Amino acid sequence: MKKTTVLFGILFLMLVSCTKDREIPYNIVTIDPNSVLIHYWNFNTLSGTLTTISPDLTKIPNSNAAITYDGTGAGYMDAFSPGYDLNTQNNEIAGGGIKARNPSDTRNLLFSLPTTGYKTIVVQFATAKSSSGATTQSYSYTLDGTNYTTSGLSTSVFNPTVDPVASIVSLDFSSITGVDNNPNFKIKISFSGTTVSGTSGNNRFDNLTVKGVPLSLTAPPANLSYTVPASFTINTQIIDLNPSVSGNITNYSVSPSLPSGLILDTTTGIISGTPTSLSAAINYTITATNPYGSANVTVAITVAAAPLYLIHYWNFNSLPITGTTITAPVLADSSLITPITANITYEGTGAGYVDSYTSPTTLNAQNADVSSLGIRFRNPSDTRNVIIAAPTTGYKNVVMKFATARSSAGASIQNYSYSLDGVNFITTGLTTNTFNPNIDPAYDIVTLDFSSISGANNNPNFVVKINFGGIEASGTTGNNRIDNLTFQANQL
Repeated sequence: MKKTTVLFGILFLMLVSCTKDREIPYNIVTIDPNSVLIHYWNFNTLSGTLTTISPDLTKIPNSNAAITYDGTGAGYMDAFSPGYDLNTQNNEIAGGGIKARNPSDTRNLLFSLPTTGYKTIVVQFATAKSSSGATTQSYSYTLDGTNYTTSGLSTSVFNPTVDPVASIVSLDFSSITGVDNNPNFKIKISFSGTTVSGTSGNNRFDNLTVKGVPLSLTAPPANLSYTVPASFTINTQIIDLNPSVSGNITNYSVSPSLPSGLILDTTTGIISGTPTSLSAAINYTITATNPYGSANVTVAITVAAAPLYLIHYWNFNSLPITGTTITAPVLADSSLITPITANITYEGTGAGYVDSYTSPTTLNAQNADVSSLGIRFRNPSDTRNVIIAAPTTGYKNVVMKFATARSSAGASIQNYSYSLDGVNFITTGLTTNTFNPNIDPAYDIVTLDFSSISGANNNPNFVVKINFGGIEASGTTGNNRIDNLTFQANQL
């Protein structure tokens, strides 16, 4: 007899110790793999007596999802701890749960569970009871918020185990179409058994989940749109264009192919990249597809040259009158880089000097300026250099232009170089580094393109130098003439 008793004790201990977390499943249902968690109560932040409990998580905004303990009598609802591990979501730990206290035969636990936008509903929760709690839970549901039924419900009654051994109950509504997309869906739990009318005891609940399949998964895409700017800038990365669309999308496509450098992510529909070639406005049809159909939208995409900004400009129209020697640096008449430090000097030795003259040209004039004055650099010019300090802070792809000519005795050669440090001058990367000006009044525009010279970008020390050559440069008469000098660039 003693051996039998010991053996029974060992078997009992094995049974208890092999019950994971002292929780056991009750009825197992298959949940659609496309289901998502619509409502979730983990009850972990509750305390004290409770009247209405809102979900800890819900995908239906402004819904009336709630748990109440409706009825009459002394029964009430409160929190308990610790709760159960069974049916926890998002890797949560067991926190707290709720108790529906006796007397429970005059009350019902109501779960208000709107399913708007979802179908194939499954409700699950962990449950147990105290030793004197109601021994039977009965489940019914309503589609109109008023009239309750058990029709089509495979599980309508359950006898909970005594805490701390909990069970998971699964209520499968996936075959009851009236539950789908229903703002009035509710579940009622009523209690019975010999202890239900007692003044002590309770039934316990934790980790209530409502899962379902979004209706959008079974509908074709709709309302596809993109917000596209008037144009993109060549060689400049675009801000990603995200689609706005209703429904579940399995694939995106576009026709014809997007401009070079731009790509459409066929999974997300995001348009991204850096356009590498100019393109006039072209209509592109983007299609979003799923197994139930497709939606498309036409967008116009233009790739334009980067806007040029006039960062420095000399029109020379405010220079002293002709014949007055200019010794001070000539500041730019306008500049986007302030305070204005861009200036022109005529540095070196010898008798050469600077003054103004009446210019006949409007070549390269900006802002509808009329011809007025220009600047001239007098011989001897072989011992002097024109130094043009033109900071490019905040700008890139710099291009310098000016109108130029010479007097009949002026230097016949202009040589161009630049400095990135304000001291050392080079011609590296400069496609034009010499020019032979015509005799006034035949003016030309000289263009010095620094756009491929990265060191000229965003450079506060950028300087351009013009020196003069030819047999005329050492003469005592003659001059070279410049008007309407500009620096244009793109913003960084």
